[in-house]
Amino acid sequence: IRRMVALGLVLGLYVLIAALLAEGGLRVFGLAAPADAPGYFWRTDDPITGWSLQPGAHGRWFNPMREYDQEIRINARGLRSPEHCPTPAGDCPPPDDTFRIVLLGDSYVEALHVPLDATFGQQLGQALREAGLAGKSRVEVVNAGVSGWGTDQQLLWLRHEGIHYRPDLVVLAFFPGNDFMNNHMPLELENFGAVRKPWFSLVEGALQLNDYPYDREAARESARRLRETMPAPAPAGSAPETAAPLAGLGEWLRARSALYRYLDPRLRAAAPGFAATLADWGLLQPGQESSDRAMGPDYIPVAYGVYRQEPDATWQAAFDVTAALLVELRATAATLDAPLAALVLTAPEQVDAQRWASELSRYPAMAGAGWSLEAPTRTATDLLARAGIPTLDLLPLFRAAVANGAHLHFRDDGHWTAEGHALAGRAAAAFVVETGLVPLAPGATIAVPIPGSRPHLLTWLLWIVLGIIAVSVAWSAYRTGPVAWLRGAAAQFATAGELMVYLVRRRQYVLLPLMVVLLLFGGLLLIAQSSIVGPFIYPLF
Repeated sequence: IRRMVALGLVLGLYVLIAALLAEGGLRVFGLAAPADAPGYFWRTDDPITGWSLQPGAHGRWFNPMREYDQEIRINARGLRSPEHCPTPAGDCPPPDDTFRIVLLGDSYVEALHVPLDATFGQQLGQALREAGLAGKSRVEVVNAGVSGWGTDQQLLWLRHEGIHYRPDLVVLAFFPGNDFMNNHMPLELENFGAVRKPWFSLVEGALQLNDYPYDREAARESARRLRETMPAPAPAGSAPETAAPLAGLGEWLRARSALYRYLDPRLRAAAPGFAATLADWGLLQPGQESSDRAMGPDYIPVAYGVYRQEPDATWQAAFDVTAALLVELRATAATLDAPLAALVLTAPEQVDAQRWASELSRYPAMAGAGWSLEAPTRTATDLLARAGIPTLDLLPLFRAAVANGAHLHFRDDGHWTAEGHALAGRAAAAFVVETGLVPLAPGATIAVPIPGSRPHLLTWLLWIVLGIIAVSVAWSAYRTGPVAWLRGAAAQFATAGELMVYLVRRRQYVLLPLMVVLLLFGGLLLIAQSSIVGPFIYPLF
């Protein structure tokens, strides 16, 4: 019993030392998310679009994985875009020497995950400026994207605010992953549980605008009427109602421990079931994994319905509403004397087969249905073509780049990395030039190279260290002779082995971890001593 207690105490000491070292390392290198919540840049109850960006808002935006950490500023007109207009409202025509593009979209255009100048809208403008336009000396791209917006809100913004920019070209960034759902209120209501914006429906083939201007109380009544026409939802479980016993400890760790904040999102990604159990105890905050478990084993996220090979009537209605919105968007752009072009964006699961396999594993009910990762893109490009809108499908290009080793989507967040934005921006620039929507100077062209993998700095350092070790071993063997070197190495390994066997026989399990560390460190010193830097080793220590 005394040996077991001693072993437990020593192991506990090792764990504590390792945790303290990890805590210090995470703080020094800034690898964990900050304890403070990220900034909030949106305002609700916007009468035109339901919600929008708050003019003049600024703050810090990051995700729990710390894949990005950006300083965000919203301009005076409520866009994450350069300050193209000196006044917060009213008409804002471009200067005579400027070609202005208005870019419509959702969070991909808002792009809080990368610096403003790295967003694909600004990369589009940069590529056009570098190539040189015919008759214009400047190019401006207005990033008019807001998280969660569908084509309906983008249309309403263009009608009421976009007209003041007097664009020379309007570009729609269509994201099939959720735009179809956003455009059809029954699906939006099923996903979010409330009517949060004005919305369009089809009545005898014509678009009808509802809940406009937006009023929260009236929207609650709309939601009630819509629910009466929708199929009853499948019964779902519920989250535990008992108080989490360790909630206080979880809050304390979240506020004070970088190691806790580092492990939290990674545990949720690697073991969502275990993370949900820890959330029940209060050690973690309830997250998506808790909601998924409460929905039961037959739960399939609403948004994934877009990938069904055979869409049901609700999704077909979403496609029909979207088709009408695209026609109306093109007509609205025409009233501004601006052509409309479109980009069909990519979802991470469309370019990463492993991510899609992970989703199928996470939601077992999806295994029995027929899915097509190309179906949303195919539907979007078909509807855009019917509306007469020139369209660039980015999926083939992104798949080719990922196959070449490029990292285009954040692994956890899912949005584009700076590399993804750069590729989309150059591809968009080449597309609008090829289709004649933007005139380049004579002889100018825009190339779209497919990016590939670039080794990380740590990878380079690892290869350098391994190279030094290999050179050191080769130098030692050359200097002492191969036979003598092998005999010496065998003797050293035999001595280390005898020491480990002795500790095991004497049941000195407490010393085993420490001995392994010492032997590894000593082995590295022996290798270094026998290399060309050997003369400097002993003076150093």
